[in-house]
Amino acid sequence: MNLDESQIEEFDSRGYLFFPNLLDDDEVAVLQRAVPEILSREGPEVVRESEDAATARLAFGAHVYSEPFKRLLTLPRMLGPVRQLLRDDAYLHQSRLNPKPGFGKGGGWDWHQDYPPWHMIDGMPEPKCIMASVYIDDCTAVTSPLLVVPGSQRHGLLDSKLHEDAKGRGYALHHIDDEALERLADESGIEPLIGTAGSVAFVHCNVVHGSSNNVSPWRRAIMYLNYNAVGNACTGTERPWYQNNRDFTPLQPTDDDSLRALA
Repeated sequence: MNLDESQIEEFDSRGYLFFPNLLDDDEVAVLQRAVPEILSREGPEVVRESEDAATARLAFGAHVYSEPFKRLLTLPRMLGPVRQLLRDDAYLHQSRLNPKPGFGKGGGWDWHQDYPPWHMIDGMPEPKCIMASVYIDDCTAVTSPLLVVPGSQRHGLLDSKLHEDAKGRGYALHHIDDEALERLADESGIEPLIGTAGSVAFVHCNVVHGSSNNVSPWRRAIMYLNYNAVGNACTGTERPWYQNNRDFTPLQPTDDDSLRALA
């Protein structure tokens, strides 16, 4: 899939592009079948919800140990737009699955940019990273959709604080304060990224985003594939492989049917 100039201009202006049903039903089914095994892992790469040790909040690194997500990573439909938007070859800095189970077990995420911990901890020089958000489940108005402030990436790296709930839990979240969010939202609004399973949003790493806890009965899982420009490789070594990939080899597109072949 090749983006045209108007789509690239839209991304540069609004900070994201949204493609409904970029993956078909067979491909979605393959990914959904892989989720339980990922969430059942007992290593440090799976972070649990603080109030429910049995419920996974994040699963890092599935592109390494799960064949379906490894194949997803290099589909031309995924990698092609990323390379166009980065104007560079890409490697995967980090992947993380946020399963967001229902009945309030899937906790919310305060308003934040993804770039601060990558810059401050992982040594990512510039915000030349794309968060490809792959909808494993339907994301509706009632399942705690991803909320974004369009165009907020143009404000650069905002002042933020390390979220207290994240300390010592295997991930870093730098949230912005209420005044900053109100100012940005009054200027540009807030938009929910709603779509069916198989939809994909390509989001600039400095776009301000967040979500509430999922009180519906239905799971709302999203896989975030965070592609970094090869020329923007990280210099830090503090965090483990599943949070800060040290292999900067440029990814190459594979057969666009490779994920479907697992159906």
